[in-house]
Amino acid sequence: MSSPLRLLHIASFNGNIGDNANHLGFRPWFERQVNATVTWTNLEIREFYWRERQWDEALVELINTHDMLIIGGGNYFELWVDDSPTGTSIAINQELFDRIKVPVFFNALGVDPGQGVPCKSRKRFTTFLDRLLSSEQYLVSVRNDGARDNLRHHIGPAYADRVHDLPDHGFFVPDPGDFELWNPEVRLRRIAINLACDMAEIRFAGFENQLAFAREFANAIAALAERIPQSQFCFVPHIFRDLEIISQVIGFLDDRLRRNRLIVASYGSGDAAARRSLCVYRSADLVMGMRFHANVCPMAFGTNVLGLSGYPQIENLYRGLNLTAQLINVADADFATEVARRAELALANSNDFAAAGGQALALVNQQRSSFEPHFQSWLKQASLAA
Repeated sequence: MSSPLRLLHIASFNGNIGDNANHLGFRPWFERQVNATVTWTNLEIREFYWRERQWDEALVELINTHDMLIIGGGNYFELWVDDSPTGTSIAINQELFDRIKVPVFFNALGVDPGQGVPCKSRKRFTTFLDRLLSSEQYLVSVRNDGARDNLRHHIGPAYADRVHDLPDHGFFVPDPGDFELWNPEVRLRRIAINLACDMAEIRFAGFENQLAFAREFANAIAALAERIPQSQFCFVPHIFRDLEIISQVIGFLDDRLRRNRLIVASYGSGDAAARRSLCVYRSADLVMGMRFHANVCPMAFGTNVLGLSGYPQIENLYRGLNLTAQLINVADADFATEVARRAELALANSNDFAAAGGQALALVNQQRSSFEPHFQSWLKQASLAA
């Protein structure tokens, strides 16, 4: 019996629960691709942010004790980190990076210009990509949130054409198991909502401040509650910052509504917390989400979704899936009426929404299948596929 493949995986494991959903969809697929037993070593990327770990010689030595390095999925090609040698979160200098001897797979990374693209970052990232694309040791894939178009616009078409498209693995997240959060006594229309307030200057650019957005979203919930009396609402936080905007919205709601028809899913990090939230998405009649995985994961379960677009990534996701009819721009200061109208329409026409979602899932399945021959070829070249 051959020894297990030893894989070092640098990603977020105790941060945004959407990342955990991504890994839950990624690892079974990866293990099928290599057709071998795998031993996973998790390396939390926040240890670098917290300065508990460095992109240094010790890290390179650790990487070289494994059979492969996997980075992501995640939004690690941000393009704004101008104090990084690569212009991104992967802040390793070229001399150290060249000491890595094992294959390196960049796994469906986001290329995010949302916080700007300083000239220094662009130049450094271009140099880094030149290195990655010049050797068979590395395989670079970017996820389906407009990443390739962002590369084309900010780095150049020659680079965009040489990386691989790979759908976010959250589209393939497995059934999370049983977890009952909704009120089981009365069968209500279940509406799950994810809100985000990080990068407030971008998300709430059309408002006087964050509280003004919270007030408008509370108006949307109140209007929807009036239109559909048999409805129940559940807020789903993905990171701790989500609790802030959730609390602010709840504060603007009528007391009777928030006491009788509103719940908040538990906050946590890691796989267990992700599975609890995924159960909410799976059992909802409708999900409305601002975060990337609050849109991706419900689609995986066939749940009807409305994308709340206050950040370019969400619009890019829906455009790429031909689902722009299910997108709502919440950057407009008077979006409440539109949210209530569109949510009511979605609940009344769930079969049409399900059909559109099914077509989107067929598209991402085709995207992943199209990537697999390239991946298999690369794995075999690296003597990693059985």
